[in-house]
Amino acid sequence: MASGRAARADEVIGTFFGERAAQAVGRRLERLQRAEEDLRMFFEEHAELVLEGPELALLALERQFEHEGAAARVAEAEALLLLLPLFLEQSQWQGLDYEDRRLRLELAEPLAHDIARLPELREQDLSAAVWIVESTVRHAVWMLRQEREATRPR
Repeated sequence: MASGRAARADEVIGTFFGERAAQAVGRRLERLQRAEEDLRMFFEEHAELVLEGPELALLALERQFEHEGAAARVAEAEALLLLLPLFLEQSQWQGLDYEDRRLRLELAEPLAHDIARLPELREQDLSAAVWIVESTVRHAVWMLRQEREATRPR
């Protein structure tokens, strides 16, 4: 991340998934790539829910020059943390199957913690936002187990 300014969502997503992809192969790598792509698309569609004044104006300008990925280039990493629970809850972003869903849930907490530990965000109390991600993950895991049990042959 560049020093002297806040990390952008684009940088955080790229670094987080890049580190994991470097250690993955086969189906896991495909799932990671799909999860990153979906998170980026989700963020583009929903970033305006958490952006304010100057960031919204900058986003409008950025979209005029390069529409794809504009929100992630403009928004600070905190916006990604705030939207992560919504990403986990909306069914259209849960992946193709059980394993996609499981991977996305597995990645959510480490991503939230990575964002909260960014040096430029240390002064802020992001514990509530991280707690919401953790709670969302716990609930989603419980739901996934319930669905799995309901479809298991008797």
